[in-house]
Amino acid sequence: MKRTTLCFAVDLVCLLNLLFLAGTGAILRWILPPGSGGGHGYGFRGGREPAEVRNLLGLGRHDWGDVHFVLAIVFLCLILTHLALHWTWIKTCGRSILSPPRQPPCFP
Repeated sequence: MKRTTLCFAVDLVCLLNLLFLAGTGAILRWILPPGSGGGHGYGFRGGREPAEVRNLLGLGRHDWGDVHFVLAIVFLCLILTHLALHWTWIKTCGRSILSPPRQPPCFP
């Protein structure tokens, strides 16, 4: 596999993973917020009568949290792979930024 094809594949999978990570984050934040389900099959409602546990696609809040965590670990691995594939470019740019500027030659 050519290097450019590999870089493109890693970046594409990284983008898709990031979109799913954002989606599960939105599910945890707005669709299944804290208190939407918990222990003993009932959610805490601040003294009101208990609500039923909310599920989305058969998964509760904690299950979606597990999916979110696994996607975050996969994303971290993909980012490290991306950095490893581009390490030569990173070193070259780092040297050019951190090295002192060249002095122009003196002309009489």
